[in-house]
Amino acid sequence: MSVLWNALNDVSALTIALLLLSLGIALFYEMINGFHDTANAVAMIIYTHSMKAKYSVIMSGIMNFLGVLMGGIGVAYAIVHLLPLDIMVETNQNAALAMVYSLLISAVIWNFGTWYFALPVSSSHSLIGSIIGVSATFGIVNGFDLSHSVNWKVVYTVLTGLALSPVIGFVFALVLMKLARKYIDNPKLFKSPNDEDKRKHPSFLARMGIVATGAGVSFAHGSNDGQKGIGLIMIILIGILPNYYALDMNSHHYKIIQTKDAANNLARFYADNNEKIAQLVNEKRLISALKTKNTIAECNVDQVAATTSLVASKLDGLSSYSQLSPKDRWSIRTSILCSDNFFAQAEKIYLLTDKDKSDYIANQRKYLVASIEYAPYWVIMAVAFAIGIGTMIGYQRIVHTIGEKIGSKPINYMQGTVAQATAMITILLANFAHAPVSTTHILSSAVTGSMVAEPDGGVQKGTVKVIVLSWLFTLPVTALLGSGIYLGLNFFLK
Repeated sequence: MSVLWNALNDVSALTIALLLLSLGIALFYEMINGFHDTANAVAMIIYTHSMKAKYSVIMSGIMNFLGVLMGGIGVAYAIVHLLPLDIMVETNQNAALAMVYSLLISAVIWNFGTWYFALPVSSSHSLIGSIIGVSATFGIVNGFDLSHSVNWKVVYTVLTGLALSPVIGFVFALVLMKLARKYIDNPKLFKSPNDEDKRKHPSFLARMGIVATGAGVSFAHGSNDGQKGIGLIMIILIGILPNYYALDMNSHHYKIIQTKDAANNLARFYADNNEKIAQLVNEKRLISALKTKNTIAECNVDQVAATTSLVASKLDGLSSYSQLSPKDRWSIRTSILCSDNFFAQAEKIYLLTDKDKSDYIANQRKYLVASIEYAPYWVIMAVAFAIGIGTMIGYQRIVHTIGEKIGSKPINYMQGTVAQATAMITILLANFAHAPVSTTHILSSAVTGSMVAEPDGGVQKGTVKVIVLSWLFTLPVTALLGSGIYLGLNFFLK
């Protein structure tokens, strides 16, 4: 908090007000994320009467809170790197403010609207769509080529994860349900709440399966979706207060030395493997990173060694980033991004030909980016509280859709357990890959897979059609919405 306090003492009252407002909207987005997405986690528990609703949402809120605290920040920076922050900061503060507010407002509008109409759509999709629309429009307005105003490489990676994860959820749930039918001989586990006296709870085993996997989904949701909120707040802090958040100002001297040594080691690696790297560059297998039409974020692929060495020289003998001028802080951040982008490509190529070198690059990259890929503890705590509190309200609208409107008949206890276990495992695996995925998409797909697996099962085509269409429309609608809001705000702030 000391960094934030120093930053607030150094900016105007208007900037402070706009910053606090944007942070408030970001945390409100996370609250909506809580009661929008986490309704999926408690839907099975409440629908099957495994636990009372008030206890279910408290449990889910606590598990979400813990998930955010323990989830890391890899997914958060997949979100941050979608935006051309280096270009945004160098342009002007009004442009940064318009960009931040536009993506926040468009994501909130779509999230809140789809929740109101009980559509289980993705908060991740709405945020990413907003970022794409706003950053593309920002680039066009400020004279940048469209191909450089959005980090399309990261966008493709993120969208691949979002597209594949529901397919994995569907297939995994279908297979698990088939195996459950074949090997589990307990008719009580295959009953639905409609088959039993509604005054009674399901059997102990059925309840435990539903509650345990529901808690797991909540934890997984917090660990993945909470990081999106962390990434959103870091976009705000870096965009509005770049002098204080371009680098981790709380970095210990030892951490700065690690970054310096990693930069030196990667520059040496470039020199030692210059012939091979030059060949890859000529073949266009290693390309420029962050290169733009203008020179703001210029990153010449032939100068990566010099750029990486420059980072090391500027950090040599440094005990605190506060000793650097604001210009040098931003210069180091941009140089690290440039170098890391380049060596990330090299790491993947060497993985196919020389795993030892690939592992070496991966290890050095981890230390190189430590000073720019971070999140203050107060940010993590604020997001954890917001998503935890959001979990405890507004869940009712989605429960009925998940429980009865996807399948051709009400979901049974084993289907609920299988669907939740699938969602939990898929999301946790996505965390390891630093991939932002949708709890909603994965769980809905898993429910569908568990329904298709049943001998007399099936799906309600009308509901599935509406859900799929809402998935497909989320990205273009939020992109257009964010673009329109940005144009309006940009005109107003000029």
